[in-house]
Amino acid sequence: MQKNMAYHLVLELKPGDFMPIDINILTRDNKIYTSLQEIDNFTKKYTKIELINIIKENNIVPEKYLDGSLNIINANKYRYPVFYKDIDFSIELFLNKNITNKIVMNKFLNIFIKYNEDKKEIMQNAINNHNINAILKILANISYLNIRNIYFYTFNNIVK
Repeated sequence: MQKNMAYHLVLELKPGDFMPIDINILTRDNKIYTSLQEIDNFTKKYTKIELINIIKENNIVPEKYLDGSLNIINANKYRYPVFYKDIDFSIELFLNKNITNKIVMNKFLNIFIKYNEDKKEIMQNAINNHNINAILKILANISYLNIRNIYFYTFNNIVK
C-alpha cells in the first residue's frame, strides 16, 4: 500500500458512482481530511443518521446520493467501512471476554497474522499466555490501517 494515499468520505449510490463529501463544509474548519485516521476521528463523533442529516442540512450532494451508503474510498477506489459513534466495540472488552476461548482467539490470531505476519510469534505467545496487556501493547504498535482492518473484521465476523 502506498504511503500518504488520500482518502475521501463519500456517499456511494453504487460501485463507481459516488459523491465525495467535503468535510470542511460540515465542520467549517480549514483542516485537511485526507488520511483515514482523520476521517475516522471526524465520523466517530456522529451516528450514521446524524452524519447523513448533517450532509442533508448542508446540501452538499445531489439528493439521489442521500440514499447511498457512506464509505471511505482511497485513490485506488478501495472501500473502507465508516466508524460511527454508535459502533459499540472495545478490543479490551473483547479480549477480557474471550481470552480463554481457543476458537475465538484462534480466529483473532488468524486475522492478526493476515495483516502482521512478522509479529505472529509474539502475538501467539501473548494469546497462549492469556496476556491481555501484551496483546494490547502489540496492537498499539502496528499501523493504523492494520489495526483498523483487524478491528472491523473482529467486530463483524467474530463478535457477532
